[in-house]
Order: sequence, then C-alpha cells, then structure tokens
Amino acid sequence: MSTARGLGIVGWGAAGRLMAAAAERTGRFRLSGVADISEDARAHAAREAGCSVWASVDELAGARDVDVIYVASPTVHHRAAVETAAAHGKHVISEKPLAVTLEEAQRVVEAAQRAGVVLLVGATHSSDAPVRALRRLVEEVRLGALLSVASACHTDWHRRPRSAADLDAGQGNGLVLRQGAHQFDILRYVCGGVAQRVFAMTFGGSAGRERGFSACISFGNGAQASAYYSGTGGFDSRLLTWGVGELATVDIDPGPPLGRYFALPGREAVTQVSPMFGTTVATFSEGTVWLTPRGLLIHEETGVREQSVAGQLSGWDAVLDEMDSALEGRQPVHDGAWGVATLETCLAVHESARTGAPVSLEHQVALPTASHFTALKEIS
Repeated sequence: MSTARGLGIVGWGAAGRLMAAAAERTGRFRLSGVADISEDARAHAAREAGCSVWASVDELAGARDVDVIYVASPTVHHRAAVETAAAHGKHVISEKPLAVTLEEAQRVVEAAQRAGVVLLVGATHSSDAPVRALRRLVEEVRLGALLSVASACHTDWHRRPRSAADLDAGQGNGLVLRQGAHQFDILRYVCGGVAQRVFAMTFGGSAGRERGFSACISFGNGAQASAYYSGTGGFDSRLLTWGVGELATVDIDPGPPLGRYFALPGREAVTQVSPMFGTTVATFSEGTVWLTPRGLLIHEETGVREQSVAGQLSGWDAVLDEMDSALEGRQPVHDGAWGVATLETCLAVHESARTGAPVSLEHQVALPTASHFTALKEIS
C-alpha cells in the first residue's frame, strides 16, 4: 500500500504513547488523532503528537482520515470502544484483555464480524521476534516434538502505584489479567493455541489483588506449559535476561554484588535487542531452547548455537505489521477469537485458584494454517 493508513488512539497513556511511537517508525501508518475523556490527556496528546484530539470514541471514529483505531482505554471500556469503532467501519486493535467477561468478549467479536472489520488483540509479547522464532522452530520439527514450555517472571508490579480499579478482576484488572495475559499468549502461541486444561493457584490475594500466580496448562497436542509470576519486587527476571526488560530497554546496571552473579553488560553495551517478558525455556524431544534478547540459544546434541532475530519486528511494531498484513488479506494470529481464548485462559486461572480444581477450556483456537511469520522481516 502506497498511502499510509490513518491510526487513531483511544487513551493517551503509556500504551497509547508506545503505539504512537511505533506508528511513527513505520511508513505504513500515520497518527491521525487521539480520543481521551481527560481534558489534560488531550492537551498532552496535542502537544506531544501534534495531532487532532477528541473527547469521545465516536468523534474519533467519525474522522475520515482514521482507518484503524487502537483501543488503550481501561478494560471496562473496551467493549463500547470496539463496538463504536466497528459501527463506523474502522478496523480495531484492542489492548488485552479484550473484555472483562467471556460473554462481553464474544459480543465484541460478533460486532466486528457484523461490521466486516478486522479486529486484533494486542500488544502482547507473543508478537516479539524471539517468540515467533521459537514457534517457527516448533513447526519445523528440527528438534523433534515440543514437550514443554516454562515461562517465569519476577517484577515489582505490585510496588508501582496502583488504584483500587487496577486491583479489581471484576474490572478486567489485576496481575492475572493484566500480566498473565502476556504469558498465556506466549505459551498458547508457542504450543499451537489450543489449550485444554488449566490448574492454577494464586498467592498473596485473589480476584485481582493477587501478588502472584502459578499455572500449569495442558495442550491438545500433548505439550505441557507452566507460567509463574511474582509481582512482589525484590528479585527481578531482568537479572536473567542481560538486564533487558519488556520494553527492550536495559534497566539494570552491573554493580556489586549483582555483577558477580549475573551477566549484566550495562545500558551502553546492549543495542538492538528484543523485549523480554521474563524467561522462556522450551524443551523438545531432541533439545532445549532458551529465549534471549537477541534471539534463541539452541541446545542440541552437537552443542549450543545461537539463532539471531536481529532487525526483526517486536512489540507494537509487530502488531501494526500484523494489522497491515490482515488488511492485505493475510489471516492474522491475534484476531478476536484468539483474544477470547486468551481471556478464557486468564479467567480459568482465577477459577482454578478459587476451586482448587483443574478447569477445562472450551473456546480455544488454533494458529492459522497459512504462514503467520509475516512480521519476521527486517526493520526498514
């Protein structure tokens, strides 16, 4: 497409600013406008982005130069925003989780289908280049069958400023829904999408106030996955990912005593890396793979080799690439049905933790059969 698509953003917060920066990096999208109920946020958007601003989604969606709308408002407002955008014929990227409940999420998908618009759910870390490279390795079967995947995150999520709404699962928030969605999306993507059963526990609270969780997920193809997340602070997963965090920035500098025990090259030494959402390790019948900020470390019988993902898209850039590809006719991965399936997995963690029993899943979807590696391209 020769003309850049107009991008509108609902919610001028951290996610909205990151998406705006991604749009600026690509020649295929341009920021056309921002909608936010806050007058102060609108003033910031006009000053920082130099674009038109509106007080409502309806006004933004009615703008003729807006083709795609990114919904980065609080989860409780996702359904209304997506339905409004779809009614105006706009394609939509919704932040995760897609909605508060499964029923709401399904209504959102139906609204997009009725309107004939593309609906994606992102940005989640399953769009990151190392994760996509791992999935390609699974499909190539070069290391035999995938047996298991383990994802672990240690952050200070609960030490950051949080409102009561931020810790309320009834409003689509809390650690499981806000952060677990990333992990479950990664695990579903690597393992093929169709999770069958979840057995989980939360700790330090529940219903959105949980300080952490541990979940085991069984997949239809026989693969097993585990997700562990602690948001209490203290030990940090970035110590195991060379200081690189989920925004592909180096946030931990070397120094005693950490430098004696962890490889931390420092802010100046690490460039052009991919985001890291904790640690991810995949076990195959004939090898093991560890995700790194630069790609994959592949352990096999002949030794260890590195597979680079240098120059490949991650994060919000990859999400925009997926939308662009979908509008060109390619089947996306992170469509509305995929978002429903990831939300179902999140809610199953809460249910399993509450009942102490495994929860069977009913709304899972597989990866598309057509090639879904379009974002494995170099940044221009």
